[in-house]
Amino acid sequence: AGRSRQEVEPLIGFFVNTLALRMDLSGELTVAELLARVRQTALAAQEHQDLPFEQVVEIVQPPRRLAHTPLFQVIFAWQNNESTDWKLPKLAVSPVDQVVDVVKFDLELGLSEEEGRIVGALNYATALFDPSTVERQVEYLRAVLQAMVTNSQQPVGEIDILSSTERKLLLKTWNATETAYPDALCLHQLFEQQVEQTPDA
Repeated sequence: AGRSRQEVEPLIGFFVNTLALRMDLSGELTVAELLARVRQTALAAQEHQDLPFEQVVEIVQPPRRLAHTPLFQVIFAWQNNESTDWKLPKLAVSPVDQVVDVVKFDLELGLSEEEGRIVGALNYATALFDPSTVERQVEYLRAVLQAMVTNSQQPVGEIDILSSTERKLLLKTWNATETAYPDALCLHQLFEQQVEQTPDA
């Protein structure tokens, strides 16, 4: 990736250009239709992959804020590099996992395929998200991906992301608001009583 010019093909280094993808998610799309739309958008963007991201920002001229990167706050990276053993003369080379302790975006999702499985990490801005929130988001993503693989003709809007535990929490536990009220009073009297108890509410 990032080596579309022949003179840079033999070079070692990080040749990556960010592609900002604007997705049209309108309509009642099935999983297959959504994936076709994503594919079409990604391939169209690849035709302009040599245009530097900074130039895109200059052309679009989005409102600038110091707290946000221009154009988007969420980034996705799919690494489909084949894992190969490096063999260099008189050198021992091995890959090192990079620990991410600072993120550039609100959410950074990186996925890759390893031994027939999709693995990855979701890094996030700790000023915006709690660990428990991000853990839930990862479970939602897992549920969506599993549903997409199971039935490509399912409408995306009908994919269920809640686990049975979370559904019970949201629909039953947090909704257990039933309470007894004095049956000797009429509704308007209960209202007046509440107004007296909390006049500034």
